[in-house]
Amino acid sequence: MSTVTAFTTFTGLKAAPQGVRTTKAVAARPAGRVARLNVQANKKVAKKTSVVLIKDVPNYGSAGDVVNVSMGYFRNNLEPFGIAKKATGDILAQVAADAAAQVAAKQAEQAGAKAIATALQTIGKFVVKKTVGEDGKIFGSVTTQDVVDAVKQQTSKELDKKAMTVPDISEVGTYEVTVKLHPEVTGKFNLEVQKA
Repeated sequence: MSTVTAFTTFTGLKAAPQGVRTTKAVAARPAGRVARLNVQANKKVAKKTSVVLIKDVPNYGSAGDVVNVSMGYFRNNLEPFGIAKKATGDILAQVAADAAAQVAAKQAEQAGAKAIATALQTIGKFVVKKTVGEDGKIFGSVTTQDVVDAVKQQTSKELDKKAMTVPDISEVGTYEVTVKLHPEVTGKFNLEVQKA
């Protein structure tokens, strides 16, 4: 009496036709040999992935950029140290919202600087009083701190004295002062030096 046993072999993801073997054929096989299962991949593995950088990465980009990196570099160097996250829909939406918030903040800062420049120009002149000698020359000099104090007295706004350009003042008169309020906004106003 013979028993029929079926072995299935796979090529790729499709099953090969089943062959029918008798027990005599199975018995003829040397002991210890096992039937093999062959599986072949039909699709290439993605070697790159899109990620959003959380911190600046040299040669790749700055924080908030969406870049393509190799899967191994992402898994081994970026993700474990919290430098990047996979670019999913939620994360991309958050990056876009953060970018919009940064743009709005920069525009608000620039608008504030323009408002201060307009106020300085509208007021027109600020007065600093100094002691004057007989020859009309002032004792000492007018410093940027003197100008900052004069502006603060009239407007209650404190300007950065490092961003201010004051001409060399040695006698009584009116001088033009410029102050850098923002990288794109420069304010100008007149400074009148009077006898104390």
